[in-house]
Amino acid sequence: MTVETLSVERVAVPHAITDAEARDFVDMIEVFNRGVEYDIGLDHLRWEPTEMLPSWLDQRYIARGGHLVRRNGEPVGALQWSMSREDGARNLEFDLLTAPEGRGHGVEELLMRRLIDDAREAGRTSLQTFSLHRVDAPGERLDAPTGFGSVPRDEWSRFFLDHGFVLQQVERNSAFDLRGSLADVRRMLDEALAHAGADYRVVTWTGATPEEHREAYAYILSRMSTDVPMGDLDLPEETWDVERVVHRDRRLAAGGLLIAVAAVEHIPTGRLVAYNELGIGEDRTRPTNQWGTLVVTEHRGRRLGTIVKCANLLRWAELVPTSPFVSTFNAEENRPMLDVNEAIGFAPLTVAGAWQRVLE
Repeated sequence: MTVETLSVERVAVPHAITDAEARDFVDMIEVFNRGVEYDIGLDHLRWEPTEMLPSWLDQRYIARGGHLVRRNGEPVGALQWSMSREDGARNLEFDLLTAPEGRGHGVEELLMRRLIDDAREAGRTSLQTFSLHRVDAPGERLDAPTGFGSVPRDEWSRFFLDHGFVLQQVERNSAFDLRGSLADVRRMLDEALAHAGADYRVVTWTGATPEEHREAYAYILSRMSTDVPMGDLDLPEETWDVERVVHRDRRLAAGGLLIAVAAVEHIPTGRLVAYNELGIGEDRTRPTNQWGTLVVTEHRGRRLGTIVKCANLLRWAELVPTSPFVSTFNAEENRPMLDVNEAIGFAPLTVAGAWQRVLE
């Protein structure tokens, strides 16, 4: 009879994915990928080690750490966390997952203990994470306190509830099929541009932010932490400047990511007041991720969200014609942005729950 052993180790950050010391880092990411695919039945949210490593090597703005659990020598559980270095930040964001064969062996509890130990050591009091669920999961549901959306009471919901977490918000993961006609997208863009009026113009770029747009882009990236619905999640306001924008561009390029931005400039002020960002890794046949989309509060109601989304989808179809679809996440209470998505043709893929636990 084989004696079962569980071991947990802090994940070292390798200099390169090809290094011998990269084994735990790569195994950690693969556990996440296998766990997510098992939970939702889809693989469009895969993490790639080469894309993630630059953000672990350079932790100037966000600190990162992780743990890996092996069962009889095989990787079955993983934890990774990140902490903003903003002054006064109290939160620690994390992902905790197990491979299918690792469930029911105490792996999750072992990683949760490590998470709490790390948070206390860092002086963080708010633990935050997302759970992923099938969009058509049957059974009992747990409603979001925002009044919008719900998640199934499945194994992950029960796990977080049992460990003192509270559901704060529900997000919808939607997809837009890039293989169909884009005629409606073009029509919506033309109509939205006419509605917005002469005070607004579209600016676009691919790759690093052009020098003439860096200051304005820093401004709108800073607004992502203040203008997006976040329920009662305790999140710090982010500080962005030109240096941080350049820093981010270099990090994304180091991970082999192709990024396309469509933004709207308010001509009287010279500020960017809406933007949409699409990204993909070196495998251009994979699904595309929509990263940030925002219309700053004081410029809403002018169809700027429609403009940046449609403009970027049209550009993306030419830049990366081999990507099958675009995946995006939106808070269920963000009805204006969901209305735009649905009108464009985005369809639900999965459901995500935002959880928070405040440490005493």
